Amino acid sequence: MNVDEFLTDVRKDLAAEDVMNDADSLARYGQNLSGYERRIPLVVRPRSTEQVAKVVTAANRHLVPLYAFSQGKNWGLGSKLPVVDDCALVDLSAMNRILDVNTTYGYAIVEPGVTQGQLAAHLSENKIPFFMDVTGSGASTSIIGNMMERGVAYNSLRAEKLLSLQAVLGNGEIIRTGFGHFPQSKVTALCRYGTGPDLLGLFPQSNYGIVTEATVELMPVPEHQMVFLVNIKDESQLGPMVDAMRQLTQRGALESVVHIGNRRRSEVTMTPLMYHYLQSQGRQVTRDEAERMVSAQLKGPWSAIGAIMGTKSHVSASKREIKAALGRFGRLDFMTEGLLQFAKTATKLAGVKSINDFLCASEPLLALPRGVPTDAALHSAYWPAADSSPDLSQPDVSAGGMLFAAPIVPQDSESVRLAVEATDRVGDEHGFKPAVTLNMMHDKSLEGVVSIDFVRADAEQCRRAKECMRGLNQAYMDLGFMPYRIDIENMPMIMDADDPFWKTAKALKTVLDPNNIISPRRFNLV
Repeated sequence: MNVDEFLTDVRKDLAAEDVMNDADSLARYGQNLSGYERRIPLVVRPRSTEQVAKVVTAANRHLVPLYAFSQGKNWGLGSKLPVVDDCALVDLSAMNRILDVNTTYGYAIVEPGVTQGQLAAHLSENKIPFFMDVTGSGASTSIIGNMMERGVAYNSLRAEKLLSLQAVLGNGEIIRTGFGHFPQSKVTALCRYGTGPDLLGLFPQSNYGIVTEATVELMPVPEHQMVFLVNIKDESQLGPMVDAMRQLTQRGALESVVHIGNRRRSEVTMTPLMYHYLQSQGRQVTRDEAERMVSAQLKGPWSAIGAIMGTKSHVSASKREIKAALGRFGRLDFMTEGLLQFAKTATKLAGVKSINDFLCASEPLLALPRGVPTDAALHSAYWPAADSSPDLSQPDVSAGGMLFAAPIVPQDSESVRLAVEATDRVGDEHGFKPAVTLNMMHDKSLEGVVSIDFVRADAEQCRRAKECMRGLNQAYMDLGFMPYRIDIENMPMIMDADDPFWKTAKALKTVLDPNNIISPRRFNLV
């Protein structure tokens, strides 16, 4: 590896400000919410696919490994950092063009730097009758970056919305998937499979190339949309409620992803929202007061939020079925945008401040199913460490720390019971109270989003947090609930050099990236 010669090469093709190896820049790129550390020799910031190809070619020439990211906001899993030391970072955030939005078929072609907020604003400003299904991870997060990690949005699975992509392989060649490699193709965005092998699936969670463009499916703005919220009475009803939701999905009454969170998730999300909302209204409250106000509104140990959309008759029919199936588990509320505004007005006029404050504070979260991204939930990264939130879109620079586990759990009551028991046990062993969300992935599995929070400046907390995260991942794997995403420190846990799957992934790497240039050991043995 010859970093100096690589630097000389890339400076011929990139602007001076887009090649960084000064100590301040490297320190800034190394900051991360997880508290991990990696040696980073330099950072390059290409602005086109052609520049990416030149960077990869130079890296092959000088055997410098690269680690690419879109916006670098893989929070709780390593952020911008590579799996191994001494990788040059490839910052794709400057490649942020919305190349096309098709209003006939409902798709957008975007570069990796395009964020949820950017695309949502474009669709809204141009009155396009489609919306981008968003996650709760913030308006400034990358669409492609999240898709490459197979993220789960509020109504759908992100990977299923990926239609085609363009990537620079590790050998420097540029490839288009599906029909995209035919210059005359008019159906690239309309049929993802193309002719021959389906290569699209090679790129999410792999290290074969750098994705520089993707075609993503949008969702039509429905005639009617309604959010439902369930607060269960006690812990024992969580499993039966999951069973009931599975059955609703199987018979077509429930079509969206339903997000089921424990009380800790609700507390760490809603308490800072309440605190900052009241502060914005000129009402000086303490953290303890905000916690008490939120606690008074939260009902039961678990709550769930989902959406139903379509024609008014379809929504009405689904509402009836959901009410019949879920009403017995606790409080069940249905909310439209109009009903929310009415409830806010009514509670304000009636002087019911506690409910009005809660509705106003939670309003950004209730808009997520409509494709309106928000940074509101990011307060949770700052809150446990009592940070004053200097820049809500940059948790990596906060005092707080956060780590995530992401097991896939079978969607049945017994599996849910086992997963929750394991989570509580491991959390107790290491002195943490995990926040848990279980996201329904159709009708067969749940995506677990399990986070622990700590103070990064406290070395002992950092040590215990890392041990806890390893313990959580191991506990889930022992149950057969395998991780669908995993942080950079624990990635070796899922690798087995004797497993034919990983041996095949390694063999593909030697063809597509013979010098092992792209993201060494990221979801691969090499």
